[in-house]
Amino acid sequence: MKVLRHAVVATLTIAGFAATDAGAQGIPRNSRRLGAPSASASGTRIMVATPYAFNAQDSATAVAIAKGMRDRLKDVGGADVAVISDSIMNVALEQFGYAKNAILTAPLALQLAKQLPGTKGVITSQLQKHETDQGRYTLIARLFPTLEDAGVMLTTVQNAGEKPEDFGKRAAEQFKPAISVFDDAKACSDQAKTKTDDAIKAAAKAQKEVPNHGGAHLCEAQIVAAKGGPRAEVVTHLEKAVQGDPQSLTAWTLLAENHQALANENKSKADSAKVVEDMKQMLRIAPSNQKMRENIFKYLLQTGKPDVAVQVADEGLKIDPYNWDLYDLKSNACLFQSNFKCAIDALEAAYQVDSTRADSLFYRKISVAAAQQPDTVRLAKWAGKGIAKYPDNAELLGYANQGYVLTGKLDSSVAVTRKLIKLDPTQVDPALAAVQGLAQAKRLPESKEFADLVVASGSPEQKEQLAGIYVNAAAPLLQDPNKDYAAAADLTRQCLAVANPQGRVAPSCNFILGVSAFQIAAAMDADTEKQKSCDMARKENDLVLEAEKGLTTGRAVRAETADQLLGYVNQFKTRTASMIKAYCK
Repeated sequence: MKVLRHAVVATLTIAGFAATDAGAQGIPRNSRRLGAPSASASGTRIMVATPYAFNAQDSATAVAIAKGMRDRLKDVGGADVAVISDSIMNVALEQFGYAKNAILTAPLALQLAKQLPGTKGVITSQLQKHETDQGRYTLIARLFPTLEDAGVMLTTVQNAGEKPEDFGKRAAEQFKPAISVFDDAKACSDQAKTKTDDAIKAAAKAQKEVPNHGGAHLCEAQIVAAKGGPRAEVVTHLEKAVQGDPQSLTAWTLLAENHQALANENKSKADSAKVVEDMKQMLRIAPSNQKMRENIFKYLLQTGKPDVAVQVADEGLKIDPYNWDLYDLKSNACLFQSNFKCAIDALEAAYQVDSTRADSLFYRKISVAAAQQPDTVRLAKWAGKGIAKYPDNAELLGYANQGYVLTGKLDSSVAVTRKLIKLDPTQVDPALAAVQGLAQAKRLPESKEFADLVVASGSPEQKEQLAGIYVNAAAPLLQDPNKDYAAAADLTRQCLAVANPQGRVAPSCNFILGVSAFQIAAAMDADTEKQKSCDMARKENDLVLEAEKGLTTGRAVRAETADQLLGYVNQFKTRTASMIKAYCK
């Protein structure tokens, strides 16, 4: 039996902790609804989902428990309840692409129930090993209306030697009081805005049979709040609602808001502590609800309790170590604390659980975290994986480029830079980084395409950085054993083409160009005289004049050397002038 872990986020619009609609993953939004219930069906139609099992080896047990629950619920509800049969459940599962008896998470089970016309209620449950006896199970089951967010939750512990199907029957038996007042609790919600007195009477009727009925108390709390009633009364109803249904995100959210309001009004540390506990439960219920958890993280940081969200995730992972959403929750909590290693570790664990859920957001988050310190190896690894899956994602390409630069993977960096520039021709920073990398590898001639981009689109600061790369590459060429005055002169000419004349780089460029041009001129002097060439005389003269300008402008770099060479330059100027006069008739 396959355990399905797709994440579904419910839609909430509740004040500061509002949740955004992430859609129903797994059940297609526009899927064809199954046919209406048969004419013979009567009573409140309820779907009993197979209990969610954390371990695949518990799947068969979960299916047997579900069968027992469905069979017994028919007797418990009598004529007032119509339980959706195993066969109809399996037809529905197959229609939506699942195997028969597939085990869905609670949110997915709810989405499936909503696709079955006439279904008013659903029982979702969670199966886990008994705390002290691994041979037995504990079942936490929840009955609630398909269109509302509160009902009744009950915990049943398997007896020693009890068969799974009998265990399911006994769990269903415990829902008898809740089933008997299901319609009353729902009537409160149905009439809350139009007939408040009737709604409160319906809630009271449900509460008489089930004192802490989550749906009835939530409904009454909302009515009292809408009328502007005492906050203490609202809180009392909400506290009873979460006692009866600890999985009601709506009730916990409203309770957190009211506890926070009381804390602000009374400056109460006790109420502030309650807010934190409320938020912990909200995170347990909906760990993947991004908008909600961002608001909670901000509050926890402001109140000096940044570790709470991580604790919630770790508690859940002890029970369900393969829960992607809890790892994702932990990674976000770690990011909010700027604990980047913790975030990367959590995201890597999530990837191990289910790599198919690693989308572009996943790769962006792990790349951001790895880039902060940076963790160069993991940045290159994960950003590289990201661009392999999303080759046109400019943000991931940027992170991959950063990782490749930091780990010295020059050819990979150059290839990624070309992709970035193709996607966005204004990407000057990676182009500049490519020039720098190629310069360090003594492959600067390969950088022309990137240097041209910096010259065409770069800011004055970026152009000055490019000039710095050129001068740093030119300086070693003046020293033994790498003397190459021609290459040094060419680099410094490129440097002066982009450098700020009043900046810090230009004087060094001028000085190196002056030295290089003079040495080239001096080296060709004997051949110029021997060949009596007019062209060579003019070229030598141009180099001497270039040397004079460079040494004069760059004199501040090394004044003594510049003055000595300028003395020679003056002598060469006289000599080249006479050669031009003699050879250029």
